[in-house]
Amino acid sequence: MPVCIPSAVAAPSSLYDPQRVSFTVKVKDALNPYEVLGIYVMPDETIELECVFTDSRSSFTVTAQAGKLEQHAKERWEWQAPHEQGMYPLTVNDTTTNSTMTLNVFVMVPFSHHSEKLNGYRIGRYQPKPFKNNPVYNRPQGFVEVTLNNRDVPVSPHFTLGQFLGKQTSEYPKYLLVRERLLLKLEMILEALNHEGIATSTLHIMSGFRTPFYNHSIGNRTTYSRHLYGDAADIFVDVNEDNYMDDLNQDGKSTIADAVVLRDIVEKRARETWYQPFVGGLGIYGPKPHRGPFVHVDVRGFKARWMKP
Repeated sequence: MPVCIPSAVAAPSSLYDPQRVSFTVKVKDALNPYEVLGIYVMPDETIELECVFTDSRSSFTVTAQAGKLEQHAKERWEWQAPHEQGMYPLTVNDTTTNSTMTLNVFVMVPFSHHSEKLNGYRIGRYQPKPFKNNPVYNRPQGFVEVTLNNRDVPVSPHFTLGQFLGKQTSEYPKYLLVRERLLLKLEMILEALNHEGIATSTLHIMSGFRTPFYNHSIGNRTTYSRHLYGDAADIFVDVNEDNYMDDLNQDGKSTIADAVVLRDIVEKRARETWYQPFVGGLGIYGPKPHRGPFVHVDVRGFKARWMKP
């Protein structure tokens, strides 16, 4: 099922701009209405782009800096990625309104799983058999290479590639996974927060991607954590940038109650029909001596709920 974001709502603060365009592009399993989105492909992979929910008067062009681009219909194109890893932007332009969307396509570095390292970066071991034979737990075919030059590249209007890097210590290049569906869900959550009166321009991502190596090193024994697959994020609101959850319930302190506020806003959207493609985990974590409270979200494809005080 393609991922669709609902129509925009007015934001209550100049802190936030959803950065939508006048059209939507269907790419892979996502329907993207935003000015920018990161897309992740393997070398030589072919993807289809289609402009949908368009005005009948609109006319579109697509441009590519590399790879092979072919138009197959008035509003549908196919693009074959280059063989070499790297970032290759695709630009979709509505020539009638001069509205432009940029798809920052990352060609990933293949990984065979015969080794526990990729170009010296420790990956560790993924489970060879997917959990309950669910294909969302298949071992990844490759990883996005992150460098000092591309870590600040936007992968959605309010998030950059480097925000999803794991915390393990190493020199660049580093490697990660991040899924388009997670990026769209985070943008949806951000828009929902602003609609509910919590004015913020982004979310603090406390933990995004983790390698199996790092996940084990911090004592996490969950071998099928969604963080390993690039579609999970531990998040909190941090407008004052003190690395702690803001006081969302306005009781004068940062507690698990603030994580509940964030959770409830997400859960409210989860009851809507359009939310179905975003179904996944939603967990609440209370504060610890070394960190504040936070909320875990993922897009595993089935519902999971938990709370850890």
